[in-house]
Amino acid sequence: MAERTPERQSLRHESDSFESRSSLRSTHESDPLLDLDAQEHAQTDGSERQSLRHESDSQTTRDAVFQIRDLSFCYADEPVLENISFDIARGKITALMGANGSGKSTLFKLMTKNLRQPAGSHILLEDRELSTYRLSELARKVAVVWQHNTAPYDITVRQLVAFGRVPHKQHFQALTAKDEAAIDEAIEFCELSEVADRRMRELSGGQQQRVWIAMGLAQQTPVMFLDEPTTFLDVRYQVTILRLIRRLNRELGLTVVLILHDINQSFELCDELIALRTDGTLVQGSPQALASEEFLREIYQTDLRVGHIGDQVVVRAPL
Repeated sequence: MAERTPERQSLRHESDSFESRSSLRSTHESDPLLDLDAQEHAQTDGSERQSLRHESDSQTTRDAVFQIRDLSFCYADEPVLENISFDIARGKITALMGANGSGKSTLFKLMTKNLRQPAGSHILLEDRELSTYRLSELARKVAVVWQHNTAPYDITVRQLVAFGRVPHKQHFQALTAKDEAAIDEAIEFCELSEVADRRMRELSGGQQQRVWIAMGLAQQTPVMFLDEPTTFLDVRYQVTILRLIRRLNRELGLTVVLILHDINQSFELCDELIALRTDGTLVQGSPQALASEEFLREIYQTDLRVGHIGDQVVVRAPL
């Protein structure tokens, strides 16, 4: 392993950044720690990245990093998504929301290439069909933090975060000073420096979730997907994770796409909402535009009340 250098790269994202193995395959499908290039024999590009920040000064606020067109999907004969089309805005936080069974997880897996894209549909990442990306190549564009993750029993925080550098490496290539700097900065940004040498099994659930996010951050991608990042956490750690996600977006410029079940968290955190109806269609808009009882009844098939505390939308269920 190369010696560390005091000169560290900034944790800022450019549009041609990278991603880790854990991001593209959920744990029930394959080992998240496998080397992508070992599977595909793909070569990493040699271009230099000076910063992790996604620079969007030349982009409009509605510039789309993902474009989905005419997407339908079914399991056997059971339709899940029905001819949906939408964009994911660059540099924004977008939540996929909807009732159980509405297709959130299916859409999430299609956009991260964990399900095969149906013929006749189009999923474009940076104006290019997602189906044309090799996994190793996609892993340098999109990081994914899954809801369920497993790690080797004795692995330390730093060792796990280091797997975020896999998409940048040749077969058996040692970590460079640049890799070490990216790992250090991801750990620091996620406030894990004090536990960097501890084993994952010694950490709380909230700390472990931050480690998986740090691993994705070490990949240096401009886009991060998160699958229900606050599920199973108590309120304290939910707030910690949500604040971290907001910092990823505001301070580093990441485009964030996530699944959230908590409606109030979606309205508080996100710039855009993509709400899936139970008939396989969707509604897209800002939290302010969609903050209506009629909309929520349509999406969740139950009566909810919408109120406001200052400018903040608050949703509650009448009991």
